[in-house]
Parts: sequence; structure tokens; C-alpha cells
Amino acid sequence: MSIILGLLSLIVSIALPVIIMVFTDFQVIHFSLFFIVPVGAIAVGYVCGFGFFKGLFLSHKKIKGAHFFIGVLMAIICLVSIKYATYYLTCFDEQTQDIVYTLDGDHISNYEIDGYGTMTFFNYNKYLIENTPITFSRRSRTLAEVSNPTFGWIIAIIDYLGIIAGCLLSGSSIKGKSEYCDTCNKYKKSKKIFKIPKANGKAFFDELETLVKDMNMDVFLEEIIQKHVNKGEKLDEYYECHLVYCESCRTASFKFKLFERTSKNKIEENSSFNYNIKVNYDLVRSYIDQNVA
Repeated sequence: MSIILGLLSLIVSIALPVIIMVFTDFQVIHFSLFFIVPVGAIAVGYVCGFGFFKGLFLSHKKIKGAHFFIGVLMAIICLVSIKYATYYLTCFDEQTQDIVYTLDGDHISNYEIDGYGTMTFFNYNKYLIENTPITFSRRSRTLAEVSNPTFGWIIAIIDYLGIIAGCLLSGSSIKGKSEYCDTCNKYKKSKKIFKIPKANGKAFFDELETLVKDMNMDVFLEEIIQKHVNKGEKLDEYYECHLVYCESCRTASFKFKLFERTSKNKIEENSSFNYNIKVNYDLVRSYIDQNVA
């Protein structure tokens, strides 16, 4: 599955930027924000790696470092293919003295440019990097325009690295924080089951650690939720409980996330908080099926 989806996403990541360029003369991989953030290249790279990593995840293949290395190779193939497809379609219109993208025209390789020689694939791309003006704009207003070989290479390298970064980002986002069961060789499932106010956290966790092995876990959970959660109350800062479980080896655990208000007055997850506790699979699953389904 990962091979098929990987090839599909690779083809899309190559074809889409080329099609956009042919019809709009806009090069997606060279679009940046704040002057140097290669958002276009990152987006192309993300699409490039999405199918491959999604296929691994759906096939329950553990995503490892070797897979990210394959992602880097895919990003390089994507970049070279986009550049070559662009070069293959580049022709010169003698009447308008403009570059046009077509399969039926006077190809750019028939021309020479002083200092670069015949416009081969490598010479043409080198010429573009060193001579294409780079425009800096804000709110549709041009702030500056720079045409400098050194600066051109810096921007080009940033864009190329952006494609690689985007591909790796797709793998990281798909893998996310999903836990992998090495016993069953599959990704565990996760289900959000309840929230408790941050202020009630200490008392809740104390009771949880004391009673987690209680044979009436499902009853206990109902009681503790009623005790610590005010239903219908909009929580400001809170703990969010996720049931993480593997249906094959019948193991389960509670994984808690802490959401707090930041200095910018936004509620965000506190990434430094980590609280996991193992629970009885059968009793907890029974609780989930009876009360949340």
C-alpha cells in the first residue's frame, strides 16, 4: 500500500506544480513568506511524502528512520522531476521574445547565452538561479527586487531544502504521537473519553492511582467523573484523557494531556506534561462501549 500511495503522491507533487506553471507562469516551489520561508516548497514536499507515509501507517508498518531517508530520496526525485519537466516544456517565441511552455515550439536548448553556453538542463537552471530577479513584496506592494547570483543560490537552496523538509514533515505529522504495539506490530487506537478541570487534577490523579486496579473500574470511572467533572461547564484549563489501547493483545492505558492558557491568552497543550497509567483493558473497554458509543 505504501508503494502505491507513495507513487501516486509523488506523481501529483510533480504534475501539479508543472501544470500551475504552464497555465499561470507561477512557480509554486519558489513561493515564500516573510522573504525566506519556503511555504510553496514545503507544501509540495508534504504532498510528495504524504502517500508513502500514510500507506505505512495504514499498513501498520512502524515508521522508522529508514523510511524518512526514503522520504528524502522522494523529495529529491520530486525536485529534479519538476525542474526537468519545466525545462522540457520551455521554448522561446521569436515573435514575442518571450519564454513559453509548450511541446510544440523552438526549444530553449537550441539557444546559447554568453557565459553559460548552450542551454542544457544544468546550464539553463544555473542561468535562472543567477539571473532571475527576486521580488520582495508586502500586501501586493513591491518592496524591493534583487538580481544577484549569490543571493539567487541562497534562495534556491532554501527552496530545495524546503521540499525535503515538507516531505519529512508529512511523515512526522502522520506518525504524530501514535503509539506502536511492538508485540502485535500495529498502531494502537486512541479515543478521547473525558476532561477534568485543571484545579481538580491532583485529587483526581491521587484517586486514580489508588483505585486503578479496582475490579469495578467501569463503576469507579463513572463515579470519579461525576465527582470531578461538572457536565456542561466550559473548561478554561483542563486535563484531557485519552484511552490508548491495542485490540489484539488487549492492553490499555490512560494518557492525559494538559491544556493551559498561555501568555498570549490562548489555550494550548502543555507539551512538557506527561502522565500515563496502565488500566484493565476489558473493564475499561466495557466502560467505553457502554457509556461513550
